[in-house]
Amino acid sequence: MKSRVLVVIALLGALVACTPEPAGPKVLDREATAEDKLPESVGLSGVDLNVEPGSTRLLAIHDDVQYFAARSTTAGTACLIVVPVGLTDRWRVGCAGVVTRDRIVTVSGADGSEATLINDDVDTSRPEYKGLVKIHDNVLVSSR
Repeated sequence: MKSRVLVVIALLGALVACTPEPAGPKVLDREATAEDKLPESVGLSGVDLNVEPGSTRLLAIHDDVQYFAARSTTAGTACLIVVPVGLTDRWRVGCAGVVTRDRIVTVSGADGSEATLINDDVDTSRPEYKGLVKIHDNVLVSSR
């Protein structure tokens, strides 16, 4: 009996070890274009988030706000950078581990709005996403 329990535990451990963790939004794997560059007023060098240089990708522009995703130099971490057009000094950023499965990170604004970076293939029709607007495959926003 003892050996069966050990075999079952070993098999479960092997299954868990073989289950792939999310790698983050695939959009971060595409080649960068000129539009992926952050506005000059967005200086991430003084922010302790370790955003990987050159990794930003413009995901969407919605209601005069730019939404960028980026990789962090911390393995398994992605960032969401939110930049209001014309008010680029009011940008905000958040980073978190992509292993959170669906939601990676949510960034809140002073106006009460929220933007959430999500992993690929998230079913946003589920009840927990009610009231959020999908503006990109990897970005959900709340209304202001």
